Amino acid sequence: MKKNNLLLLWLLIHSLSTIFAKGLSGKKSWEYLLDNNQTTIHATHHINNIIRNNTLPQSTKETDLLKELGIKISQQKLIAEVPTYLEETLETDNFSIHYTIDPSNNDAISSTDLNNNLIPDYVEKMGETYEYIWFYFKDTLGYTPPPPDGTFGGSNKYDIYIENLPSNYFAITYTTAFTNESESSCGSYIKMRNNYNGTAFSNLSEIDNIKITAAHEFFHAIQFSYNCYERFWLMEATAVWSEDEIYNDINDHYRYMTSWFQNSSKPIDEESTHMYGSFILFQYIDEHLGGPETIRAIWEESRTRANSVNDISFISIDAALSDNGSSFNSALNSMRIANRIMSNHPNAEPYTYKEADYYPIVGPFEIANLAFNNDPIIYEQNSLSLYSSNYIKLNTSSPARVFIENKDGPINDLFGAVIFKHQNDNWTIYKGYDFNIDPSINIEWATILVSAQGQNENDWDYKVTISEGYDEDIILENIYPNPTIYKNSKIELKMLSTSKQSVNLNIYNILGQNIVNWNIDINDPGETKILWDIKNNNRNIVSNGVYFIELVSQNKRIVKKITLLKPSD
Repeated sequence: MKKNNLLLLWLLIHSLSTIFAKGLSGKKSWEYLLDNNQTTIHATHHINNIIRNNTLPQSTKETDLLKELGIKISQQKLIAEVPTYLEETLETDNFSIHYTIDPSNNDAISSTDLNNNLIPDYVEKMGETYEYIWFYFKDTLGYTPPPPDGTFGGSNKYDIYIENLPSNYFAITYTTAFTNESESSCGSYIKMRNNYNGTAFSNLSEIDNIKITAAHEFFHAIQFSYNCYERFWLMEATAVWSEDEIYNDINDHYRYMTSWFQNSSKPIDEESTHMYGSFILFQYIDEHLGGPETIRAIWEESRTRANSVNDISFISIDAALSDNGSSFNSALNSMRIANRIMSNHPNAEPYTYKEADYYPIVGPFEIANLAFNNDPIIYEQNSLSLYSSNYIKLNTSSPARVFIENKDGPINDLFGAVIFKHQNDNWTIYKGYDFNIDPSINIEWATILVSAQGQNENDWDYKVTISEGYDEDIILENIYPNPTIYKNSKIELKMLSTSKQSVNLNIYNILGQNIVNWNIDINDPGETKILWDIKNNNRNIVSNGVYFIELVSQNKRIVKKITLLKPSD
């Protein structure tokens, strides 16, 4: 009893001292938890949000749910109580798993024990799963496991409690007091369900539900130990990402994609069910910007910057990406392009997803479908939220000019692009605010992308003007990779031509000196590729720096910039 009282005091101190910066209100969390339309609920952040904001119940339903979740009111403060009514414990190397098989107890698990080792099979599966996840996070992904909790739960090991949770709850990770690691590091314990059968859990097998739920919740435990103040959107999005990282073949995270892609105009950090689908940003980062090490670096940056006042989620992501020559804005905008292309074809690099062919979507919702017939079109959109995007479909049978304007401030508060899909699995991406679209260059579809990336306002009004464009005879596709590490590498230069013609392709250094030139005869319309081996006309490898690729045809001149980087030792 003395031990439990100490824990309650610990939790009380925690509930009084943890105040989050920008984020979800306790009232919204109550609404979510009581929403009967939610078929499955990841309740961790909502429950902790209610406790930390001390959002007391305002109805009988809310009071009843508190009791069901093991949360009591003491001196007008919400306190999470550690279960003391589970009489059995399985001790693994790193976990104490608490359970009961007493049929009179509503929390009882199945007592089935096929191997007759006196440990219920359900608990054994749970223990084996958590041990695998512990070592995967620690040894494969490089995370520091959650800190020990002294003797709470009967040992110094991490505590898992198996209970009869509300019918549509996956699991809950409760935070405890701050640890000795730092003032922003929280301890935690996890409540798992006493069964994972039924349609509420995606028709997966019980063991698969245990696996993805355990991975998700244990990553929350790690996150809380790194930075207990961190924004919930970052916690949930990366926790969903971790499910697929550890259990790549289960793919339960696909469930969030349809709704997320139908609501691409919502900000990446909206703390509703939308944040689960925001895993797609971290999937893109994982695949293109440093792998899972970059995701870990984000959490290490979060731990370094942790405080109870400021939102540092974007700063942490930006800092982690800087080591890979990128930034948060760049990664977000590249992800938005990849979301429209939605392919794993090499021609789409770097805007690809490895599992694109299996994702249950073909691309994001397009908020408008514009048809250009030589008469000018003005399309206006109000209140584009920070870190959200609009996709606009454009149909035209004649050349069209697309011009994007920011009605509220500087144009660089917005990111603009036009994405073309050509025949035979080729894509072209123009970035900027003033584009020409010539449908004669084998265009299957064209989509205008507008994203908000400034920091001066909460939302922006913008205008897209479409007017008569001009015929193009050739285009130079975006150069990849850019920047490129040039040791033992080649750069592919791709041109798409509508006719037989001769062109000049030149490369200039930052001083304007012509260092490479080709005279190219295009005999067949379509795609032509040139490989540059990073050597000048004298066959010497060029130095690192900025270079300009110039394509000159009979009717036009195109210039692309590329940055060459030396490999790190």
